[in-house]
This record gives sequence, C-alpha cells and structure tokens, in this order.
Amino acid sequence: MQSKADLHVHTKYSNRPSEWFLRRVGAPESFTEPMDVYRRCKARGMEYVTISDHNRIDGALEIAHLPGTFISSEITTYFPEDGCKIHCLVTGVTEQQFAMIDELRPNIYEFQQYLINNDIIYSVAHPLFSVNERLTVQHVEQLLLMFKRFEGINGARDPRASELVNVIFRNLTPKIIEQMANTHNMEPLGPEPWRKCFTGGSDDHGGQYIASAYTSTPEAQSLNEFLDHLRAGRHDMGGKHGTSTQLAHSFCHIAYSYYKSKLINDAGSRGSLIADLLHRLLNRPTELEPAGGIGGKVKGWIGGAVLARKRQKMSEVERIIFDEFRDIAESDTFRDNNTTTEDDTLTGDETFRIASRISHKLGYSLAAKFLDRLRDGDLFESLQ
Repeated sequence: MQSKADLHVHTKYSNRPSEWFLRRVGAPESFTEPMDVYRRCKARGMEYVTISDHNRIDGALEIAHLPGTFISSEITTYFPEDGCKIHCLVTGVTEQQFAMIDELRPNIYEFQQYLINNDIIYSVAHPLFSVNERLTVQHVEQLLLMFKRFEGINGARDPRASELVNVIFRNLTPKIIEQMANTHNMEPLGPEPWRKCFTGGSDDHGGQYIASAYTSTPEAQSLNEFLDHLRAGRHDMGGKHGTSTQLAHSFCHIAYSYYKSKLINDAGSRGSLIADLLHRLLNRPTELEPAGGIGGKVKGWIGGAVLARKRQKMSEVERIIFDEFRDIAESDTFRDNNTTTEDDTLTGDETFRIASRISHKLGYSLAAKFLDRLRDGDLFESLQ
C-alpha cells in the first residue's frame, strides 16, 4: 500500500502568472477554488492534499481545517548574480516558516540555507524549464550541488524534459559532482550528493488534471508520518507527464473563466458569444446542438437568426471573433478529414487545428486594425 499527494497544484490565489500575455491582460494563472482541489484530489485517490500557489499560502490555509491537508507553496527564487528565476516547491511548512521563506526568496543561496537549516521539505520544480529565459547549464549544475530533491514528473510539461531530468540526474557520479563543485567553488549538499530523489505533481492550473501526477510514499497512518517519509526521501513520483494538448486545454479553461469574470457585464455567461464558444470547445455537446457533424453544428450555431441579431450588439472584438468562426465553419477545416469520436466530440488533433487557425486569424485581424488606427494617427484607439 502507498500514500499519495499531488504536491504541485494551483488555485485562484496564483495570481501572478509567468506568461507575459496573462500578466498584461491581468488574468491570473488559475481560477480553481481551493475546495475544488480538495474534492478532486480525494476523488482521485490522494490520501493527503495540499495547494502550492505561487508565493502564497492563502489557498492552502483555506482548506487547512480539513483532514489530511498541509501547507505548501511554489516559491520563485533568484540567482542574485544574474536574476535567473527558479521555482521551488516547499511542502508541509508553517505560516511562520513561509513568512521567512518569502523574505529570503530573492536570494537562492539564503533561501536554500534556510530550507536546509530548518529541515524543510522542498523539491525544485520543473528543473530544466527556463522560467525567464535565463537558465543555463551552469545554473543547473549549481542546483544539483545545492539540492537533492527534484520534480521528476510534471503533469503540465512535455515528457521529454522530465525524461532528461531522469536520465541526467539519476546517473550522477561522485566524480561528476566533484568536478561541478570545483568549477563553481561550492560545497555539495549532503553525504552522497550524487544521489537524488524525485517528486511528482500535476502543476494543474485549469482544474482539469488535478492529481494526474503525484508523489507516493509507503503507507502512512497519519499526516505527520507522510511528511516524515517525504523529509527522509522515502518517496517516488507517479502518474502521467503533461502534453501540449493538456496545457492548451488548461489555458482554454483559464481564458473561459477570465472572460466570465472580467468581460461579461451581466450576471452570467448566457447570451455571450465568446463564453458560449469557449464553453462548447471545453465541454461535451448537448442534445440541443444541430445535427450534421461538427461542421454542421458550428455552422448551425453561428449562423442562427438569434446570433445574427446579437451580432449587431457585439463589441468590435466580438464581431471579429464571430466573423472568423463563421469563415472557419464554412472552410475546409470542417469539410476535410473531420471525423469525431463515438461520443461525437472533437479529437485532440481537430481541436488543435481549429484553435491554431482561430488564434492566427484573430491575431492577424487585430493587428491589421491596430495598424489602420495607427496610420490614421489615432494612437489611443489603436492601443485600446
């Protein structure tokens, strides 16, 4: 028997995204409620539950009264010499420990020393992912000298990165570590610094893939015993790596939630073109949808008299999206090689092709309008 927990999962409190575009539009990385994380983790076989929002513990505290929960966070820390960002999970911390971690995190050396001195459970998240495009081989070597626990399965990242982590990090030798230590003039951590251990986590942002990856320990009769297993390195990673389709699907959910929270003026999404559109892409078709395959459904939906009348009341951006979808529905996208599964949903490849075309055409349309306004000398309107 094993005990399991998803050590890397986000909620609505992860409101400072790494992605430049999400920051510019003011969208958080997640809209998932903490209670939803708890329920889904339990439903998917996790004995213990935590939340690891970016540099915050609000979500974890919101469920802290529930059995089997503990406080975690995904900390952004920096190599002070060049500003290279590193994400590191801290697990099973107290509020006081988190406050000190938050104070020390601008300097990865001070941050690491505090973790070691206080025997805090940690795991360097997605260690080969360059958070701010500054990660180099030298940084990775220093991480290998400073830390012993790394994320080996990340449910939101391409499996090739995790495979590299496993191949490289599991095949370190005393000689390799010694060479790295001499190169960087650093003392390696622990008596056997070439032996690393690994965790798993879904890194879920959209609420769809919670507990798809996890960390397992020998069966623990209590939360303290589970955390002791983690602290002692008696654990392994489990579950599935991420895919580009899963990541895209998660961001579609973020877009849908963001649109509902920020751009819909009425009480809900009813009657909103973009909300309806995203809802239909992210959910199974209903019996009310018109027959005739995916193409017929989309054309029937966007060609209806009701939506045609609604188009007159849409904003300019909504009309662009509406028109692009109408063009796509009448194009080869839906006529050629467009088969559905038995439950009549779009396949992953079809969804990817449609989403790609929409994004490219919408981007082109908006860029063209931006240039037109700019040529007319209307700078403010072009920026809007």
